[in-house]
Amino acid sequence: MGVTAGPENYGYLFLTTFVVMLLLQPFYGKIVSTYSRKQFIPIVYGFFGLMILLIWSLFHLVGTESVILARVFFVFVSVYNLFIVSIFWSFMADVYNKEQGKRLFGVIAAGGSTGGILGGLITSQLVYLVGTINLLLVSLFFLLLCIMAVYKVRRFAIDSEINKEAPLGGSPIEGMKLMLGSRFLQQIALMTVIAVTIGSVFYYLQGQYVSQFFPERDQRTYVFANINTVTNVLTLFFQLILIPFLLQKLPVHRILGIYPSLMIMALLMFGLMPVLYVVLGAICLQRSGAYGIMKPPTDWLFTGLPDNIKYKFKNFMDTVIYRGGDVFAQLIFVKTVVTFSKDLRILALIGAGLCVIWLWNAVTVGKLALETFEHYKEKQ
Repeated sequence: MGVTAGPENYGYLFLTTFVVMLLLQPFYGKIVSTYSRKQFIPIVYGFFGLMILLIWSLFHLVGTESVILARVFFVFVSVYNLFIVSIFWSFMADVYNKEQGKRLFGVIAAGGSTGGILGGLITSQLVYLVGTINLLLVSLFFLLLCIMAVYKVRRFAIDSEINKEAPLGGSPIEGMKLMLGSRFLQQIALMTVIAVTIGSVFYYLQGQYVSQFFPERDQRTYVFANINTVTNVLTLFFQLILIPFLLQKLPVHRILGIYPSLMIMALLMFGLMPVLYVVLGAICLQRSGAYGIMKPPTDWLFTGLPDNIKYKFKNFMDTVIYRGGDVFAQLIFVKTVVTFSKDLRILALIGAGLCVIWLWNAVTVGKLALETFEHYKEKQ
């Protein structure tokens, strides 16, 4: 659908997604403020389920070649992915305390990677049997299973000790207000924007090098398939073995500094040796590290914090801030650099410089997280 919508329009599609995220935040905030967690998670998941059903119906009515509907679907998937995953990790931060999270968050994240692999296998096996559009109904089926799982896991979450059915209360735009009043949350937001920007740098380098060295579509498909395979294997190793071990052995600020350090080395290596296999290796490390090294400890930071931070700020960060970073990276940062210099090594070296700032920022986030946790613990 992205190809049908036009790859040249990606920047504007990301901008549209960002605007939609902004418009949805007050509605999401109102639901979270009004209903208990036992209620609002199924409500949000159910809303997206109805949207999947509606889009499936529209594709059958309008056809799969509709450019307008392809653009709508592109934006919907971008919004859906961020909301669903963000709420899930807020839920996990609610179910587990900090000690449990150290052991389990990497393993839980590996469930997401395993689901990604199984999703690809299911798609490849069913697409010729049911057709591309009807795969949306398969997605809807799995989303319904998620709603059932929420009800099963819900009773283990740390609800209000006074009233287990109590809603969170507060303002619909409380996520943004919380960020403006906390240095810790501001630093997490900055970390998110820098991470997205570095991801966009690698995305651009990948597109340039793959199109240059592999002009045929089948060749590109082969290369991307191998990238995905290596990425998923590395991600599972990081999630299942490395991060659970490190979370129990090292302070979190050191763990958060690992991934930016690897990105500094990867981009500097590209700047010194701008050859195809260096680029492809760096891309595999960047993508697997984002989900395998950086995400589990980042989500773990929210365990033990107040509910409004876990559910309201975290969702604001994972949706509005994340897509705002996309817009900045796609329409401003990368485009500005490549406009002034066509030498991709310049883009890589500037990215490495940004990663130095990211390293300082990530270490700062880890230290502030512990201070913030102790602060709220004393207030309880």
